[in-house]
Amino acid sequence: EINMASLGYESTRYSVVIAHEYAPELAFCRDVVTVYEGSEVTYQIGTVLGKTLVSGSATATAGTNTGNGTMGTVTVSGTAEIGTYSLRITKAASNAGDFVVVNPSGVVVGNGTVAVAYSGGGLAFTLADGANDFVVGDTFSIAVTGTVKYKRVEATATDGSQKAAAIYVGGVTPQTSYNKSTIAATTNTSVVAIVRGNALYKKQGLVFGASVDTQAELDAAYAQLEAKGILAVERIGTFATIG
Repeated sequence: EINMASLGYESTRYSVVIAHEYAPELAFCRDVVTVYEGSEVTYQIGTVLGKTLVSGSATATAGTNTGNGTMGTVTVSGTAEIGTYSLRITKAASNAGDFVVVNPSGVVVGNGTVAVAYSGGGLAFTLADGANDFVVGDTFSIAVTGTVKYKRVEATATDGSQKAAAIYVGGVTPQTSYNKSTIAATTNTSVVAIVRGNALYKKQGLVFGASVDTQAELDAAYAQLEAKGILAVERIGTFATIG
């Protein structure tokens, strides 16, 4: 006779989700990250996390410029990156001019016009015209600081967490939370996550927020993880394929 009340149910195993992790003994691919959720959430291994920048601030510094216009207050949103952005004048004009903004990863995140409000790449500001017009090649650096927090990825988010950035793999205390972690509402919680490659995961093991519910949204998440060196592996017969 089997006592059904005594049967336990095992949580998701690490190997069901992560097929390979480079140098696990060195924790090369993983890190302890801070997660923050608006309501109580239980993470199981394979929960996909997005990240957001909180308490962000920015300091703009002019290069050795011909133009003497100044940068207004820079507003930093949750989609911004920590590090130094660069702004470069690409077209000169009387009392105006065009510029390009590049984020700390070296990616162009927007184009703007002098004396016109700009918003892009997590930053918003107005570069004012001065008595001396800007010339092509004039620059500003914009140093962004803040605190990065993670949360379960949701396609409907607008704070940066709509983009897949990591995969939860366990709590920081294996003895009590090896497979899953209960994240209390509005409480900073430390967990362990795969945040960089080289790592391989199995698509069927991932867990997304409820609003990630179309193939296009899933494909976007896979691509975002791939950009961080965290790659999908799928098994076809006896052969494994990446992608």
